[in-house]
Amino acid sequence: MAGGKDVLGGSLTIYLISDTKTGKRYVGSAYGDHGIWSRWCAYIESGHGGNVELEALVADPTLAYCRANFRFALLEHRPSRTDDRIIIDRESFWKRILQSRGKYGLNRN
Repeated sequence: MAGGKDVLGGSLTIYLISDTKTGKRYVGSAYGDHGIWSRWCAYIESGHGGNVELEALVADPTLAYCRANFRFALLEHRPSRTDDRIIIDRESFWKRILQSRGKYGLNRN
């Protein structure tokens, strides 16, 4: 049976992080050579994956807030040959639909 890294390593995806405490949402995407596995590892390691709005919520180095309140979901999966522009366009679609910009969300762009 293949491990998570083998299955998700090159997966191009659009994902959602929901903060169950605030109700706010963050939509992101994983594309290029590393796929969702490397993005997921970045969130596990830091709690924010380098995202400014999430970073503001992650003050505790134990990541207790993240573990208690963040939920991670894959919204779309695309074949590894998908052009990056398509992934970015789909990410924008989900940001608009889920209202993850502004007062309801954690996306700045």
